[in-house]
Order: sequence, then structure tokens, then C-alpha cells
Amino acid sequence: MKSVAVPIANKLTKTYTSSDEPPESTMDPHNEMSYLNTWPKKIFFYCIKEADDNCGGETPLVKNSELLSKLDPEVVTRFDEKGVRYVRYLPDKAHDEYMNWQHMFGTEDKQEAERVAEDKGYHVSWNETQDLCLWQNRPASIQHPLARNKIWFNQIAAMHSSYYHALPTFIGKGIPDEKCPSHTYYGDGSPIEPEVIQHIRVTTWSCAVGFQWRTGDLLALDNLAVQHGRIGYSGERKVLAYLTG
Repeated sequence: MKSVAVPIANKLTKTYTSSDEPPESTMDPHNEMSYLNTWPKKIFFYCIKEADDNCGGETPLVKNSELLSKLDPEVVTRFDEKGVRYVRYLPDKAHDEYMNWQHMFGTEDKQEAERVAEDKGYHVSWNETQDLCLWQNRPASIQHPLARNKIWFNQIAAMHSSYYHALPTFIGKGIPDEKCPSHTYYGDGSPIEPEVIQHIRVTTWSCAVGFQWRTGDLLALDNLAVQHGRIGYSGERKVLAYLTG
């Protein structure tokens, strides 16, 4: 579930389809809503329709404590010192029929959209064409409230513009980083080096274990301890997600 693509209005119901991303897209593992000042402690996934055999659709799972131990300590220290800045770009619906701020917030009222965004901890600005820009800083690592160990908890790679530039729907369109649905920087606003994003992404996938869905399966995750993603698939597949805590 790549939460940047799920409307905030829908999140308030807590139960929804696990992703609206095109089925052929593989989604980087991430911790749900770790870019906000509050997040769900647990996620439950339920498989209504499994993908056909050999057609993809697995859910990769990554243990955050293992990932932290394998990341370059210099990279971890840099993020501990600077934090992460998450930036989101939501055009007006006149410019984008789907990924627009009206769809994301479930309202046509700019003030209501601002109120919800600010409640989530975002800084808000509008450009001259009424597109909405949001940003906030978050730590890259936190302490698990129960285990008390330090864990890597973020969406640095999953929300970086390089994710979108690799999607079939974005390839060749020349969309600048700042106009991708999301982008990440160091907390001081400086760009994250491409080799750092690549290191985080490669190390994350090296820790991933695939969960093969079968219809009727229920998967419960500690959202702070475990990242989840999705392997692209063909055919039909439907998995519901429920956030709690």
C-alpha cells in the first residue's frame, strides 16, 4: 500500500483497497504513513482475490531492525542529524483528473483542505495555478515503543521522485522532481544524493521476504517493525487493508 496515492478522505474510514497504483507497478517497501506525525501501529491485510499463479502480486516484507543493521552507518548518521523532508505536490483538478487535491482531501474547499493538511503536520502553500504544495520534516529513525530498539522508520526511497520516474505512466513525460506526487529531501531542504537513494533501495530489497497471497489469507503487521510493498502483477487481484492504533 503506497499511502501517498490513497485519498486522505478514504483513510478516515480505515478500510480500503490496499493500493490504487497500476497493477504492473512494483511498489517499494515502506512504513505506512511514516511521513506524518501520527501513524497506524498495526495494519491488517485481507485477500479477497489472489493473483493467478506466476503472475506476481506478492507482498514483500522487510524487518526494520535488520534493515537498519545493514545500512551504511554514515548514511544513517546523516539522516539522524538532518531528518527527512517529505514534499507532496497535488495539482488542481483542472490539471489532473485523479491525483489532485480535491480528490485527495475529498473537498472542493481550499480552507478545508488546508485545515486537514495542517492537522496532519504539513506546511501548506498554493501556487498561481491553485496547485497545492505540502511539506513536513520527520525523523528517519525512531525507537520502537515496545521493543525499545532503534528502527529505520520512513519512506525516504518510496516517496522519492525516482520511484515515479520509473513507473510506466511517468516514463518519458519529463516531469520535474518537484511536480511528482511526492519527493524527499534531507530535512534542511538539500537534495538526497542519487547514490544514497539507490543504497537505501537496494539494501531494503535485499532484506525483503515475499508473502504469497491466497484467497482468504489475513496478514497482520506491526507497522513500526515491518515494511510492506507490492510486486507488480497481471490479471485480477484484490487485497483490503485496515489501519488501527
